[in-house]
Formats: sequence, structure tokens, C-alpha cells
Amino acid sequence: MTDPRYVEDIDDFLDGLKLPEDQVPICMRGDLQSRFEELSRQLEAARRGPEPDSLDGVPDTVRLAREIEALRGEMQEHVRVFLLRALPRKEWSDLAKEHKPRKTDAADLQAGFNRETFPIAALAACSVKPKMDEKQAGRLVDRVTQGQWQALWNAIAELNGGSGEVPFSYAASAILSATSGK
Repeated sequence: MTDPRYVEDIDDFLDGLKLPEDQVPICMRGDLQSRFEELSRQLEAARRGPEPDSLDGVPDTVRLAREIEALRGEMQEHVRVFLLRALPRKEWSDLAKEHKPRKTDAADLQAGFNRETFPIAALAACSVKPKMDEKQAGRLVDRVTQGQWQALWNAIAELNGGSGEVPFSYAASAILSATSGK
């Protein structure tokens, strides 16, 4: 561990402080997911069985793999990324206070806010790209899947509830340890 670098000047620290950000990709063409899953099932079946002779000389596994990759590429073209930024602690807590919990929220001990309205307000407040108001955030939440909404909400909750410590990657460390000296 390195020696700690103590804060010497609070104003310098505050001037250099940046709030954490995260990117959440959302595929706009969820309708292609079922085709992707069907091709994946076909590929697995083809891999388990003997490779039949095909008329064009291309094995079914190769043909299916190419179709899957082409479809994946098409889906990637329709991915759009939301850039989210944490709110300062007071702004976050003030926003939660504006959305007081209902009686139905009280059953969840973690909820210090209205579970229906607060997440939408938090999405609007945390969204950097695109900027949106609460009405737009509500329209977005009403149109995306539960899984897509969960990805957005998880990022918002982590950004605003995370510790802010420097992350560590075991995978990167293992790779660099294995290649040190090469």
C-alpha cells in the first residue's frame, strides 16, 4: 500500500472533486432478442449433433455463428448509452425528502423515499446525457423493460450510495502478474 496523501488544503480538494459517473447501455431493438436466442439454441443443437453435409459447403455451425454475429452487430448499432452522474450528498437527500415514503413503502426498511416517484426524479436529476426532466424520465421508465429500468436504477443507486473508493480489478491484476517480466 502506498503512503496516504493527506488533504492539505480543503479548498484545493473541493475544487478538484469530481462526482462519480457511469454509463448504461440500452439496446433500442429488443425485438431482435428472440431471434438471437433462437439462433443460439440452433447453434447449440448443431454443435451437439454430427455436422451434416450442407448444400453450399458451409457447415451449419459456421452459418449459424455468422448469423448470430451479424444479428449481434445489428443490435449493437441500436445501443444507446445513458451517462449518469452522482448527486452531491445533500442534493440526493433533499431529493429523497421531496418524495416521502408512502405507507406501502414503509414495509421496505431500506426505502426512505416514495418508491414510485423518487427513482424517476433521481433518474432525471442524475442524467447527464441526455438531460431530461421528470416527465421525460417517467416516459422513459414507462417504455423500457423492467431489466433495462433495473440497469438504470442500479447505476443510480450505486453512484449515489457507493463508497467512492478506488476500485480494484482482480482480472487486470492477475493478467499483469502473469505477464510481468515478459
